[in-house]
Amino acid sequence: MKLDKIFQFLIPKDRKFFPLFTDASANLVNCSLEFQKLLNCTDEEQRNEHVRNVKKFEKIGDKITVTIYDELNSTFITPFDREDIQKLANRIDNVVDLVNTSAKRIQLYKLVEIPPVFYKMAELLIEASHEINAVVKGLNKIHDIAKYKEHCIRIGELENESDDLNFSYLSEIFDNETNAISLIKKRDVLNSLEKAMDRCEDVADVLNTILVKYA
Repeated sequence: MKLDKIFQFLIPKDRKFFPLFTDASANLVNCSLEFQKLLNCTDEEQRNEHVRNVKKFEKIGDKITVTIYDELNSTFITPFDREDIQKLANRIDNVVDLVNTSAKRIQLYKLVEIPPVFYKMAELLIEASHEINAVVKGLNKIHDIAKYKEHCIRIGELENESDDLNFSYLSEIFDNETNAISLIKKRDVLNSLEKAMDRCEDVADVLNTILVKYA
């Protein structure tokens, strides 16, 4: 048995980081689902309520991230590399931040008609969030961690799909949209959604690094 494997047996079962990361990934799922509810809502008052709920999830995510950083600064032995812990917390938080940005832009721009591509992007985001959550929940199963690699691959596929949607829709609105202000509004929301999917792939990259190190 390799020395690093033996060392893992000697580390006490972590009771701090794994629950916090599970909370963070679950919060990401909830935030993505709330954003989808926002898109499906036509009543302005109810839509504003969904925007506020997305913001609440963003604040919860910030608190979890700060707690992880605090625990990192006060813990001598960590379940995996300190740099990976910091990166994972940051990347998950980035996704939630960008979902919140997308929600705020929809509210600020008073988008009455939601383009179909936004619904498709939201579906991709939800699926990617579930994939992230699945891997994060398996991080404490150190000996079975390799089986979660397929989830990371799937996140990359979803990000590629979002790229295709982004380029296709941008081409469409630049060809057909005659209102310049409307074009800018739609482009800005799509841009923040695309960035959210990019950050999901960043999360997958960090998770994949952890899988490679400890598989």
